[in-house]
Amino acid sequence: MFNFNEDRFVKVIEDALSLRVDVEKTIDDLYDRGFENLFLIGVGGTYAHFLPMKYISETLSTMPVHVVQAAEFILQGNKHFSKDSLCVFCSRSGDTKEIVKAITFCNKAGATTLSFVCNSGTPVCELSKHHFVSFAEDDHLAECIYLEMYPVIFRLLKNRGEFVGYDKMFAQINSITPYLVKAKEQTEEMAKSLAKHHRDTDYHMVVGSGAVWGEAYDYAMCILEEMQWIKTKSIHAGEYFHGTIELTEEDTSIILLYGEDATRPLMDRVYNFAIKISKEVAVFDTRTVELPVDEKYRQYLSPLVIYTMLERFSCHLEKERNHPLTTRRFYRQLQY
Repeated sequence: MFNFNEDRFVKVIEDALSLRVDVEKTIDDLYDRGFENLFLIGVGGTYAHFLPMKYISETLSTMPVHVVQAAEFILQGNKHFSKDSLCVFCSRSGDTKEIVKAITFCNKAGATTLSFVCNSGTPVCELSKHHFVSFAEDDHLAECIYLEMYPVIFRLLKNRGEFVGYDKMFAQINSITPYLVKAKEQTEEMAKSLAKHHRDTDYHMVVGSGAVWGEAYDYAMCILEEMQWIKTKSIHAGEYFHGTIELTEEDTSIILLYGEDATRPLMDRVYNFAIKISKEVAVFDTRTVELPVDEKYRQYLSPLVIYTMLERFSCHLEKERNHPLTTRRFYRQLQY
């Protein structure tokens, strides 16, 4: 595969998987102590990757889960937030300003803070009451985050008696690494062709729903906009027909991200309309990927798998556009 270091990828996945036992111990301890609600506090990509966790929780549980944008949360507050809240954060750099401020804010309120970080010895590590470190760069960051967050969410649900399949599902997830590599391999030619075709495309729509809606939001903003400087709109499939439909033209690039949960009919509705108007409809579908888990668990892994597939498109787009994914004009380059 083009510009893909399999050894590095495998290490990221295996390192994240190896945290599970320690994460379980921490979650069990926090559950036994008791908490009132769960706050997933993020910004940018981490906010996006928390959205599937909320979707999964609301599908399976009555546990109160709030996904909030860190900067807004500090200014606005939240009436559900208190010293009895369990607050979870993720940060690749470990020094994301909004996350550092949010952890400080939560600590001052007496809430419990738990963070997942890619770099040790950073402010997020030092400030959090509990933290775990597993290294990843941007290209494999989401896989790392999901494999860290799944034990958090599903362990809490298991302890609440709301997810009896925990042990079986995670025993199967432990074998996921080669399946993710294979997912990339089978996406390679499509990604290469799509990137070449869209090297000069200046506007994309990225559509998702259910558990992969967060990945549509993330891919539009954090990859195509931030890393490729392409104007892009993320659209929830259920909202497409309430505005964005009027921007659909024959040459409009529409990238559909299919997961495997109950919201697939929303995606089908967009697809069935879009192909009548646009000649530029592309589909990434996790259903095409073999996984080591039972059929009923696949839907929960869709955000992880769709990100794994999309990384191949990003990699080839970088080459075709001669625009490194690491190049920034403003982000962390200027004071703002």
